[in-house]
Amino acid sequence: MEAGMDSKGFLEKLKREVIGHPTLTHPFLERFAEGDAGEEGIRTFAIQYYRHVRVSRLYLASLISGCRDDESLQLALAEILLDEYGGLNPEETHPALYRRFMDALGVSEEEWREPRTLPEIEAYISVHYELCRNPDIRLGLGAMGPASEWPVPPIYAKLSAGLRKAAGLSDKELEIFISHVTMDVEHARIMMDATEPYVRDEAGQRIVREGAMRSLDVRGIMLDGLYQAVYREPSPFRPDVSLRVVGEPS
Repeated sequence: MEAGMDSKGFLEKLKREVIGHPTLTHPFLERFAEGDAGEEGIRTFAIQYYRHVRVSRLYLASLISGCRDDESLQLALAEILLDEYGGLNPEETHPALYRRFMDALGVSEEEWREPRTLPEIEAYISVHYELCRNPDIRLGLGAMGPASEWPVPPIYAKLSAGLRKAAGLSDKELEIFISHVTMDVEHARIMMDATEPYVRDEAGQRIVREGAMRSLDVRGIMLDGLYQAVYREPSPFRPDVSLRVVGEPS
């Protein structure tokens, strides 16, 4: 961290670091974007990725509960959470949109409920609950702001491109992915405005960055798991990833 960096300079520097993080060019994303996944691989992706999508809004809810004295931050997080809940329309929540995507693939509720969640996805979920429930809300801000809102548009653009090529899905059927490409640009602005007061000193900058890097690192682990599950071979990104990293016994 550069000494004496102001909040604006820090956030600009952090954005470059986040966008340049190797997770954003993970082999799973690059290969998937080319449409290089068979029917079974697409179904495996859809089912497993839903385990992430259906709980991701709960990280924000956890973070709000820690903002006891900052009503401005509560409002910023609530604005994003309202979008996640589809403006309180149960047919338009993000999990509901995702289930429509699975319907388009012909994945039944019985099919998406049955398989065990990949341990790498369980790790992602566990780490984000840990970050967002931490008494120091700056960790959660790093995870849910810089590490979530900036990377999601390019990541979801790759996922939607791959699904168009491999499964021939329409924009309507891919709404859950396409909507994030544009929506999260505004969410990023909201989150950066809300985060700015917390990065006006060196300690705040260090802790927010820590939350962001921990989030991105475990996203890489989640993508490792998806690569192995979809392509039935070790991830070239981290081929020696140990299940001990994601909370499983060796």
